[in-house]
Amino acid sequence: MSTPALPSGAKYRIVAVADSDSYLKFACATLDGLGPEWEREVLLVRSPIQPTLEQVTAATAGTFCAGRATKVITASGLRTALAGADVVLAAATGPVVEEIYLHASTLSPRPALVSGLPGVAFPATKKALRYRALGDAFITHSHAESRAFSDQIEELGQPQRILVSRLPFLSSPGQPVQDETKLQRVVFAPQAKVPVEKDERIAILQALAGLARRSGFTVRVKLRAWAGEPQTHLEQYPFDELWHELVNSHAVAGHELEFCTGSMAEQLTPGTAMVTVSSTAALEALDAGLPVLILSDFGVSDEMLNKVFDGSGLLGTLADLKAGRFFQPEQSWLRDNYFHKQDVPLGHVLAIYAGWARAGKLGVDRDRLAASRKRRLRIRLRTLLPGPALKAIRWARKLQSDQANQRMQADQTAHQLPA
Repeated sequence: MSTPALPSGAKYRIVAVADSDSYLKFACATLDGLGPEWEREVLLVRSPIQPTLEQVTAATAGTFCAGRATKVITASGLRTALAGADVVLAAATGPVVEEIYLHASTLSPRPALVSGLPGVAFPATKKALRYRALGDAFITHSHAESRAFSDQIEELGQPQRILVSRLPFLSSPGQPVQDETKLQRVVFAPQAKVPVEKDERIAILQALAGLARRSGFTVRVKLRAWAGEPQTHLEQYPFDELWHELVNSHAVAGHELEFCTGSMAEQLTPGTAMVTVSSTAALEALDAGLPVLILSDFGVSDEMLNKVFDGSGLLGTLADLKAGRFFQPEQSWLRDNYFHKQDVPLGHVLAIYAGWARAGKLGVDRDRLAASRKRRLRIRLRTLLPGPALKAIRWARKLQSDQANQRMQADQTAHQLPA
């Protein structure tokens, strides 16, 4: 596979469009790994999950985007923003990817359309691929992911290529080297969607607090966002809110845990262990050679978003957490899941697509285009609302969460009343 030759001094142009903090991190890190033959730009499309300034700072840390203002555009400005791109990386949630692709498909010559998910992509779903049906390529980050999405693509009959790359924020060239520093800190990485139940989340906080009291370790909860701030997924019971409830009810003293946001990389220093139910942060910890605990008390399944860790050697329980037991991964699991050797750099493959785009070899499938347009109303509701409406949506999401918490507390109070 040879890279198309460029005239002396010429560069390919790639534009990435993100809509949330996790996708922005993925976009910046992916483009950061491309070679000097690329002119790179990262944009944010305005949406209800648009990251805050603090989240943008964390997502861009350590990349060429750090310290730069990330341009925010509306969906109506996508066509203009993408004009002249050889490759468009749609680093966004499914409906927004489809909107990006629809605008890019009207350009002549049409740029190559590429997308991917920002972390662990299991379970592989047809829904995710349908939103990306206009794309030329879909980036996976492990051999296991590649097999799973290839099966889905085949069933859908979409002529989209499945690429295998490395998660761009993993820096080890292959299998990581184990950190031998004495354990001093424990970092918990929450996942917005799991576990679902409030009492399950409280159990995690209590186990973390118990570990802090018994071990003397610094125990930190590294949040992706503070309660009420936008995230890729709505979090019904934010951990910082639950902690305040525990403190106010005197279930904990309050000093046991530290809470923070910002860059995950800053937390993963030598002498640290990672605990999570399901988070890509576990892979970042493994990349740094740190021990990890994947909590299995609430199930190991596609629904819990942690089935990928089955066979990893990392699964444990709240009892392990309380006892300070953390694990190193099975080597065979690492090879199949995210820590494979990258033989062909992603930039090399994207350059081939860029060459095809410049040569006008990338057409538009009319049937797939028509199917995508049928979903346009939902996409537009997500990306074309005026600023006040977006604020109203965010406020409504926060209100919904507060009301759910109040109902839960009312139910608990009712159960405690004498018959």
